[in-house]
Amino acid sequence: MKKIFLAVITVLAICLMPEICMAKCSSSSCHCGGSHSHSSCHSHGGGGYRSHGGSDSRPVYLINQTYSKEEHKFPNCTKHYAITEVTTSIYSDGSKRIYSTSTVYNSDGSVLIDGCFYVKHFMNNNAHYFLARTNKGFQIFNSNGEVINNRIYSYMELLTPDRFLVRYNKMYGIIDLKENVIVPIKYQKFNSIGKDLFITKLNGYYGMIDMNNKIYLENDCSSIKPLYDTYVVKSRGKYGLVSQKGEILLPPIYDKVKKLGGYILVKSNKKYGVLDVSGQPLSRIEFTKVKLNKNRLECYTQDKGLKYISD
Repeated sequence: MKKIFLAVITVLAICLMPEICMAKCSSSSCHCGGSHSHSSCHSHGGGGYRSHGGSDSRPVYLINQTYSKEEHKFPNCTKHYAITEVTTSIYSDGSKRIYSTSTVYNSDGSVLIDGCFYVKHFMNNNAHYFLARTNKGFQIFNSNGEVINNRIYSYMELLTPDRFLVRYNKMYGIIDLKENVIVPIKYQKFNSIGKDLFITKLNGYYGMIDMNNKIYLENDCSSIKPLYDTYVVKSRGKYGLVSQKGEILLPPIYDKVKKLGGYILVKSNKKYGVLDVSGQPLSRIEFTKVKLNKNRLECYTQDKGLKYISD
C-alpha cells in the first residue's frame, strides 16, 4: 500500500465563520448480523458548523480536515489496481466523519469503475470480476467495466467465486454469478455460522441451511443459540442440540439444555444427563441432581448414589 500524499487543512472556526454544514451519517444496511450487516459513516460537504439539535443548539465547527490518497494492489491481479481517496473531518465536539471512495483502474491507467464505496476483486474461470458498492447499490462488473447483474442489490457478499449472499427488497438469499437463484430470496435474516452454513429467519422462525440450499433445520425453531461448540435449538417448547456442521446431536424433545462449568446438561422427565462441549454424551440421563464442585461434576442418582465426572 503506497501513500501518495497527505494534506492537512486547519479551519479556524471563530475567525473564518464558514458556511453551515449539516454533517450526516450515511449507512448501508446489509447482512445478517449478527445477521450479515455493515455500515459506513460519510461526512459530506465542507467546513462550517452543525447543530446538536433539540434544546442544545450550540454550533459544532469543523476544526481539522485531512485528505489522503492510497494505491491498492488486488491479490493475484496485475491487470487492475485501485486508488482510494479518504477525507477525514474532525469537529469541535470531538466527533469524526470519514468519507472515502475508490476508483478501479486498468494497468494502462484508464478508469474501469469509479465512485466505489466498496470493491472486491475475484476470478471465475480465469476471468476478472469486481463486486462493488456504488451510489446505486451493489453490482458485479466484468473486466470491461460492464455491469453483469440485472438487479441492483442493497447488499452482496462474495461467498465463493460463484456464490453470493444478496439482499433484495429487504429479503436475503443466495445467487450464482449468472444471477440464478440458488437459495430463495425470502429470508428476513441470514447469519453465517461456519464455512457455508447459515442460520435463517423466515416468518419469525429460525432454521439452518447451507449455500447450496440444503436444509439442515426447517424454519420452525423459536430460537437457535450458540453453546460452546454446538447450537441449542428450541422448537415447540422443547430443546435440542445441533453441531457446528448442522448435525442433529439431540432432537428437540428435551425439557432443558444448559451449560454447567465446561459441560452441557440436558434435562428430561426431571432427570439430567451430561455431555461435553461438542455435544458428545458422557453419561445417561439418570441423575436427579448435578452440581459443580471445583473442576468436576457431582452427579446424584435417585437412590442417593454418587458419580463423579471430570476432565
